[in-house]
Amino acid sequence: MTTFSKKQHYAAPASAVWELIGDFYSVEVWMPGIAGTVPDTDRRTRTLTLHDGGQLVERLLDEGKWFHQYRFDDPGPVPVRDFTARIAVVEDGPDRSAIEWTGSFEPVHGVSADEAAAAVGGFYQACLDRIAALLDS
Repeated sequence: MTTFSKKQHYAAPASAVWELIGDFYSVEVWMPGIAGTVPDTDRRTRTLTLHDGGQLVERLLDEGKWFHQYRFDDPGPVPVRDFTARIAVVEDGPDRSAIEWTGSFEPVHGVSADEAAAAVGGFYQACLDRIAALLDS
């Protein structure tokens, strides 16, 4: 199993960060490359449509104060299987917070763990950077 962990600090209270990212069914604002999200709240899934037309399906496994845990039901073009992740906002001092994003997966056949980790890690870092830009605007 390959694991990943990303953490980024923000000069914003945790409540403000969660207000931006907390809607599991609406991520296109802060996830680069996502053209739209189709929610299925009965099944607790979201279908993400990429700008190139590809799609992937994610299922919400657990949620609580300032966190979501989810998995890929259908990874679409992402070169992984058995993917699960947790994104959480944590307080990091007065009017400061951080996002901690962790997860694990297996690369698909023909893709090395390093290649898959680079793809996943690069995407999540782009998301964290986009969140920083939105909070600064």
